[in-house]
Amino acid sequence: MAAGCCAAAFFFNARGFAEASLTETLSVQGMPLWLESHVMRGLSAVWDEIPPGESRLDTLALVARRLFSGYEVTAEQRGRAPVVVFKAQNPTRWSVLLVSPDLRAPTDSWFARDAAGMAGDILAFLEGLPIDALSWADSALKRQIGDVVERRLPGWDFSLLARLESGGGENGSSTLQVAFHPKQPLLLAVTPTIFSSTLPVMFQSELTANLISGMSPVIGLPVEWISLHRSDVELLAQELLEDRSLVSNTRSRVEVAFVPGQVSKVDAAVNSERFIFQIWFAAYSGVSERYPEAGLLAGWNTRQYTGLDLEIYNETIIDVSEFGLSNRLGLRLKLWNRLQAGLEVEWPEQEVWYRAWWGPARVRRPYAWWRYSPEYGHNAALGYRINEYLSVELHYDERYEDKIGLRGILLL
Repeated sequence: MAAGCCAAAFFFNARGFAEASLTETLSVQGMPLWLESHVMRGLSAVWDEIPPGESRLDTLALVARRLFSGYEVTAEQRGRAPVVVFKAQNPTRWSVLLVSPDLRAPTDSWFARDAAGMAGDILAFLEGLPIDALSWADSALKRQIGDVVERRLPGWDFSLLARLESGGGENGSSTLQVAFHPKQPLLLAVTPTIFSSTLPVMFQSELTANLISGMSPVIGLPVEWISLHRSDVELLAQELLEDRSLVSNTRSRVEVAFVPGQVSKVDAAVNSERFIFQIWFAAYSGVSERYPEAGLLAGWNTRQYTGLDLEIYNETIIDVSEFGLSNRLGLRLKLWNRLQAGLEVEWPEQEVWYRAWWGPARVRRPYAWWRYSPEYGHNAALGYRINEYLSVELHYDERYEDKIGLRGILLL
């Protein structure tokens, strides 16, 4: 009796082990690869709930036909593993239509460039898929398409619409329409800043206004996508500025830096390669012997003739309190990056000064300059360019009793 019970227990335990083994090795055939995991999850749950028996495979096939419409389903035993075989009942000939968002030039060309070939990528998911299968495969299909969109068009969301173009059967054809719309956060505004070490600020305001209106095509677009097209935005801003007569007539070189965000920044450096013309007004604080000054700087770059980035300039300075006038005739050579060195003669004293400049490339940047005369000693400043109009300096001059003070400069 005990031996019989042990044998029965062994039989049922072995059968349970076999059933568990069958569950673990359940597989599908005839489904697109991207759908297999989705189908397997449903079939495995069904298989676990069907009681063991001779009709277990038939029951699995019956339930699969109900769950996965559009396919003929059979289930068969191959060795110890059950295999569910799917065959599309009416394979659909698919086409994909990408519906681009309403974009202004040149952002429409950026979108078209990113989306090139995407229709083919999506069409590969649809190959042989019956249209009826979309009733249960839509979420899996959307995940697959979402991966493609995220890779090619970050910051854009999409919606799907399947449209039956002609009748069913073997000749049935359908179009999957993919429409795009932007995701938050969106670019809400662009704040341009123009910097120039060669042109007066009064001329730069025109360039700023032109840049504000010209950057309107990027307003309302996803920040994530615009970040991907940072170089395109910089090129757009550069072309907008180069198109202005002021820039072309002064032979100015334009360099643009774009910082994407909901409120994006466009910092542009516009510097003439031939001319220098600046007007400034300065006032001092913390020193008793210095009075407000006004200056006019005009110069010429000789690179087109000498091959060197060498500037010859004249700076006229007026002491506002006494209307005293002095002039500086000088030259300066660009050595490396933002570093320049040269000399100037100041009269009526007719004194020679040796000078060095380390200048800012854009606003909200530090700068420094130094000059030395054997008779008058050192004169230097460490400054910060606050915006297009204002700079502030920690100023040092050995010619005065109060050697150190603050100097504010207004550029006009």
